[in-house]
Amino acid sequence: MSQLSKMKRSRDQWKQKAKQRGDHNRYQRKQIARLRAERNHATKALQETQAQLRQLEAERHAVATRSKVEVVYLALQLFLVARLGFRAVCRVLSLLALPLGINKAPCPQTVIHWVIRLTIVRLDAARKLRGLPVSQAPFTNGLIWMIDISIGLGSGKILAVLAFEAHHHQRESGAPARHHVHCIGVAVADAWTGERMAAVLGRLIATMGRPAASLKDSGSDLQKAVAVLEDDGVGSPCLDDMSHAAAGMRKRPYQQHPAFERFVSACGRVSGKLKHTLLACFAPPPVRTKARCMHVHRLCTWADRVLQLSPPGSAKRGSLFAQLRGALDDLPDCKALIKRFQGDAGALMACQEMLKTRGLAAATVAQCAPLIDTMPTVAIGQEFRTSLAHQLGIATT
Repeated sequence: MSQLSKMKRSRDQWKQKAKQRGDHNRYQRKQIARLRAERNHATKALQETQAQLRQLEAERHAVATRSKVEVVYLALQLFLVARLGFRAVCRVLSLLALPLGINKAPCPQTVIHWVIRLTIVRLDAARKLRGLPVSQAPFTNGLIWMIDISIGLGSGKILAVLAFEAHHHQRESGAPARHHVHCIGVAVADAWTGERMAAVLGRLIATMGRPAASLKDSGSDLQKAVAVLEDDGVGSPCLDDMSHAAAGMRKRPYQQHPAFERFVSACGRVSGKLKHTLLACFAPPPVRTKARCMHVHRLCTWADRVLQLSPPGSAKRGSLFAQLRGALDDLPDCKALIKRFQGDAGALMACQEMLKTRGLAAATVAQCAPLIDTMPTVAIGQEFRTSLAHQLGIATT
């Protein structure tokens, strides 16, 4: 076979193979294009179906959008009933906005405005609690006024006057709650004196009548205001707040006690050593510098529990138990004071709880007598008995 024939034969075979490969490749390209189109169509249909399912699920479980009235009511309930702060109310509403159907949670300033508006409405409603004029009756319609200088507003302080029924304990089984008390007056001043407080109380008396009695703490400014009202001929019997009176009874003997200041200072040093450590849960509770004796019993309860965790004996060096024992400072040397203060404060607190929930009467005063007998400090017990007898005489009047 000649060379030309061989070349033509090889060329024909190559053409045949190339034609076969071309046909196969064209078929594969068509199939791939068809499969790709089907895949894209199926993917698009799946996405549309999933979107429809999510929409149906959302419609089935969706919460109706809350109206503004419902949001305001919920915010006021969190502030008044749950006793959350303004910022805390906003954080709670922000977290629960989606499940509750709230489009936008209010800011703290908005919540403050809502509370102020509610306060104005309640103040207007409280003006309806008017008794007989002073010239026609010695007292108003059986209301007791609670008078106190409360938290500051900017650079000023708030004088608040609340009122509740004098016969509350004859009608209710517990202590007065928020819905039993009406705010009848609020005033703000940079500083309060007896004369300035008497002027505010005098305006309230001229509007609502004289109260059956006034409940106040033992502050000198309030006592001066009461004296000014007595001189003006519009005074009323005054009852001392039991918590402030009991705190004053504890303060007089313990303020000069040599170990008391040492104990309070030791609690402060222990707090500094334990905070920001693994033992921060054992830090003492905070106690305000002002009116310290009203809350110092919390320190004694804390110290007694912590000292029970440190019995005599050695502790492994470097252990948490050794660190706790090393941070207790002078507390072990104050055990006698802690035990004595707990005995006095525990009896006074039990009497306060009984008197505040059941009312001041001869029966409750008699039930306080066994508790007073258990107090280690006899002078505090005698002063408390005298105070109860004096307050009972005023309450009976």
